Amino acid sequence: MDGQENKQNKQQQMPAPVVSKLDLIRELAQNCKYDDALEQLELLQEEEPENYEISYELARVYFELGDYESAVSNYEILLEHHQSPIMYYNLGMALEANDEVDKAIGAYLKCLALNEKFALACKKLGMLYMARGDFDDAIEYFSDYLKLDVPECEKEVIQDVLERLKG
Repeated sequence: MDGQENKQNKQQQMPAPVVSKLDLIRELAQNCKYDDALEQLELLQEEEPENYEISYELARVYFELGDYESAVSNYEILLEHHQSPIMYYNLGMALEANDEVDKAIGAYLKCLALNEKFALACKKLGMLYMARGDFDDAIEYFSDYLKLDVPECEKEVIQDVLERLKG
């Protein structure tokens, strides 16, 4: 048997990769086909109501479609079963987009309670407190942000903001 025949036999023996419905739906979302992804996710959720990966994908797609209330609802359901910094951060983003600033602040604080080095939550808190006029809190969270592993260009921008807040 020559090398080419051996290679062909090996290829024929390899099973095709298994692709789940959820993987195909994620592909739709990655290609910005959010309406199609939402339709398929809703159908899949009827089949598997206890599959929290589906709820997570639903929350992400709702967020991308601007249905922040539905995104919030799905993140809250997820947090009943799995509390993680990223879930609280995503909830905060959805709440913020839904003009629920106080609740967003609470979600970001919970994110930091689970992971005090979650830089984006520090930055978000600084921004929200600054927008609310709570400059002492904004200074605190922006200062915490600067202590974390963030790009130098980010540090420069935040340092400028801090100087104006303190000035």
